[in-house]
Amino acid sequence: MRPVTDAFLLNMAEVSATLIGLFFVGVFFYVDSGLRRLEHVRAVFEPYLRAGTRITLIVFAIPLSLSLSLVALDLVWSRILFVLLSVTLIAANVDTLVRIGAAARATGSRLFLANEIFATALTVLLIVLPWVLGGLRPTREDLTWAILLSFAAGFLSICATVMSVFDMSRLETVERRQSVPDGTRDRPPSRPGA
Repeated sequence: MRPVTDAFLLNMAEVSATLIGLFFVGVFFYVDSGLRRLEHVRAVFEPYLRAGTRITLIVFAIPLSLSLSLVALDLVWSRILFVLLSVTLIAANVDTLVRIGAAARATGSRLFLANEIFATALTVLLIVLPWVLGGLRPTREDLTWAILLSFAAGFLSICATVMSVFDMSRLETVERRQSVPDGTRDRPPSRPGA
């Protein structure tokens, strides 16, 4: 890898911070509008959504905080930060993996499962690669691979969340049909006093 400049790292931090902000807005909108309407699967899907939100924020914290630490701090502090973020990411990934089965069954979405498998593989790669390339003392360039891979994992998580809105809309339609009795589906609503 070519030498990594401070300008590149600061640009990665800026883009990551922007995506974190947009992700917050999207999640709050999603929870406020979409999840509230789905009472049937809410108990199953809400814990998964919380776990998925947590892991996405941690994944985006890596390019944000690691980029800034590589610019402002000595390399040893960046390595320590990377270890702490890696441990947090592993714990969050395990929590999300535990919840994915129930959420995938409740929504009928294969997108969640496929994204989780791919994101888990990407997580393992982004944690292991700097240590494989640099040994016990990964360089700035080695840690940049973790920044790039975590940015990609975060972007894919956002894409999966956005695509899940379509699955939730389909699930809402099915849920609405199941709650309406068969004989009243095609009948117009009755007028009061009639």
